[in-house]
Amino acid sequence: MSIEQALVWYGLEHAPDVEAPRAIGTAIDHLSAWWGTRVVAEITKATVSAYRRHRESTGRGRGLRKDEPSAGVSPATVDRELVVLRAAVNWAHENGRLTTPLKLETGPQRPSRDRWLTVSEAARLLWQSRQSPAHIQLFTALALYTGARHAAIVDLTWDQVDLQAGTIRYLPVGRTQTAKQRPTVPIPRPLLRLLKKARNTAKNPYVITWRNKPVESCRTGFRTLVTRAGLAGVTPHVLRHTAGTWMAQRGVDTWQISGFLGHSEARTTALYKHHSPNFLGQARAAMEGRRRR
Repeated sequence: MSIEQALVWYGLEHAPDVEAPRAIGTAIDHLSAWWGTRVVAEITKATVSAYRRHRESTGRGRGLRKDEPSAGVSPATVDRELVVLRAAVNWAHENGRLTTPLKLETGPQRPSRDRWLTVSEAARLLWQSRQSPAHIQLFTALALYTGARHAAIVDLTWDQVDLQAGTIRYLPVGRTQTAKQRPTVPIPRPLLRLLKKARNTAKNPYVITWRNKPVESCRTGFRTLVTRAGLAGVTPHVLRHTAGTWMAQRGVDTWQISGFLGHSEARTTALYKHHSPNFLGQARAAMEGRRRR
């Protein structure tokens, strides 16, 4: 079986039902461009390493517009693409089209990161975003002020934004919630001003657009912004983590943080409780031999 055939099946039969189908489609475009007519048996450590070198050095693949930069992509991006490759081949196996599943190491285990922005770093990023294309400025503000995931932001349409009520409903009508929940969140005042300005000039149903067309990814423009702001280790997900961290630091209970970010409370507790000013206060009081009130 050709790898491209496995990717096509996966894209047609499974991708439409997942949380971020467009992200999977983009990964399939890049994978198909390089793997081409190679067969599944040619997926080895050597060919995976070659694919990784190609993507990290040039980034170019089928499906990219001519005006998109050809700089290499991050190792994390390649990891996500290889996850799609493995999933596509295993999908073919689960549906009786292959006799053997694919054992593929997508990349080295990366340590979990606790990177979040300080207030001054966030201010610098937002200030520099004013010099970026309008869609990057708006994407950055949405990611920081609502803590939404990249896919939810680029999928957002104006009918999900209620400027009168001051809310954003990240779950589109007719779409089922998945484990990566898309909540309805209030719009903070600085973001509300930006959204009203963008709505007045919008010529497309999507909120994030470039040249009046929907945007599949803001990662390249965001990386440029981060570099210009002089920051390191900042991805769109860091803005989501920043939102949760700031709320925890300011004493917001984990139930509300969970609702804001679309997490289970247990996961939110694990991620953000240690940032709370009251974290382990009872434990500390016990060790000090007193009752905490």
